[in-house]
Amino acid sequence: MKLSLSICVCLFLATMHAQSPSDITGTWTTQTEVQGIAVNETCALKQSAEGVLSGTCDTPGGKFAVTGKNNGGNVTFSHPAAYQGEDMTVSFFGKVDSSSSITGSIDMQPINAGGAFAMKKINK
Repeated sequence: MKLSLSICVCLFLATMHAQSPSDITGTWTTQTEVQGIAVNETCALKQSAEGVLSGTCDTPGGKFAVTGKNNGGNVTFSHPAAYQGEDMTVSFFGKVDSSSSITGSIDMQPINAGGAFAMKKINK
């Protein structure tokens, strides 16, 4: 009976760990390409226990606050930006590939531009 209970507890804990989002708190370099134009950012992200993301991204156009969510390794976040005097929202839709890599797509509105991004965690 003790062995059965121990196995059940271990399986429950393993399931709970597998369902929790990977914590992506840290500083990340972000390389994006939108319509053939490369843009690099440095993002300092903080993740709550519920997977809510906050922080900042330092871009060529300034430093902007980030809001988003990490839902089991599916990462979405956005920040405001400005390009040639036009205000916009930059949205990232990605997947945690490893503890040091996130890749996905980027969408910029209202200019209706998109592309790809790759993030690498900076070890500090």
